[in-house]
Amino acid sequence: MAKADPKILNTMELLLDYKKGLLTLNEAVDKFIKNTGLSAGIAENFIRSMSRDNVISLQAKRKIIDKQETDDDRAG
Repeated sequence: MAKADPKILNTMELLLDYKKGLLTLNEAVDKFIKNTGLSAGIAENFIRSMSRDNVISLQAKRKIIDKQETDDDRAG
């Protein structure tokens, strides 16, 4: 079985950490540059294009709050 390149594994891990909200954009870009050798602009554009799992849109949050308030009004 072929061994995976440690730089590739590290890069995948840092992208997943960013996606989970464990790294800031700047931290992720710095690490991504070190692992890939890409320029700062390209690295930042690539990472900014990723969605994050720890982000809730304000519109979605408002819908959740409105539904909870409606449910509370019906219950009480």
